[in-house]
Amino acid sequence: MYDLYIMNPSAGKNGAEGFAERVQAYHAAHGGRYALRMTEYPGHATALAKAAAERGEAVRLWAVGGDGTLSEVCEGAAGRENAAVGVFPYGSGNDFVRSFGGRGPFLDFARQHGAREMKVDMIRTDRGLAVDICSLGFDAKVAEKMTRYKSIPGVSGSLAYILSLTFSLFGRISDELTVELVNEKGETERFSGDYVFALAGNGRWYGGGFCGSPASLLDDGLLDFVLIEKPPLRKIPRLIALYKAGKHLSDPRFAPYLTYRRGTRIEMRGKGSLVSNMDGNCVRVDGAERFEILPAALRFLVPEGAEFGKENGA
Repeated sequence: MYDLYIMNPSAGKNGAEGFAERVQAYHAAHGGRYALRMTEYPGHATALAKAAAERGEAVRLWAVGGDGTLSEVCEGAAGRENAAVGVFPYGSGNDFVRSFGGRGPFLDFARQHGAREMKVDMIRTDRGLAVDICSLGFDAKVAEKMTRYKSIPGVSGSLAYILSLTFSLFGRISDELTVELVNEKGETERFSGDYVFALAGNGRWYGGGFCGSPASLLDDGLLDFVLIEKPPLRKIPRLIALYKAGKHLSDPRFAPYLTYRRGTRIEMRGKGSLVSNMDGNCVRVDGAERFEILPAALRFLVPEGAEFGKENGA
């Protein structure tokens, strides 16, 4: 077994100071071959993970950073039976591990190296793979702007999201979309309307603490689709609070604007430039986007004390 720690240099700003020394101390005490590599550019974590997995030997690939670093490592390891992915969540949001109760167990070396494996699904897009949540529309616009606020000293992932959300409300908050999805029965359904956003959830949390897909399961071979039509502006602040808490699927105040399905594929079409989010990586797309399930694509390491669906303690 070989351990490769793939570290985003910015993780040091989020509590990972001295991480290299902790890795060295752990392996000095417990043995095992290992290496620590720093990422140097966007996509580098994927390249490092893929190269390690392609050697064929059993390897544990540790993403040391935030959700973006984890997403890249997962993409590099997807479909490789010899490679398992773990995460030391030193990002500003750490949303993926919220679905397992929070960061605590994932920061403990002993628990991590005794972790059990869980086969999890991933999301296929036209630009690569994601493991948590993908979306199109207003929430992706907010995430796109969020990066500028995260660079401000003292601004956490949650605060950066709130700042971005506040300023984004002064712009266009919805798009005319036609949506086609394949539901869990294999039936094709079509919708159209003025949507704030359309979301495909594998995990449950995103955006620095928003529970956008509260009923998602990582290993069921399905995505949760959440479509939100534009509400009256006066109702938005209250609806945002309900959405952040993950109450939008059950609260009757959301019912007039909500379409919720579970299925395997969703395709959205609109006019002009749209903003698409893939695990926090946001890009402009020309009028169309597609997300689909990739079942049991990844071996994910779950440390002792972490449990999927556990009350969030991030």
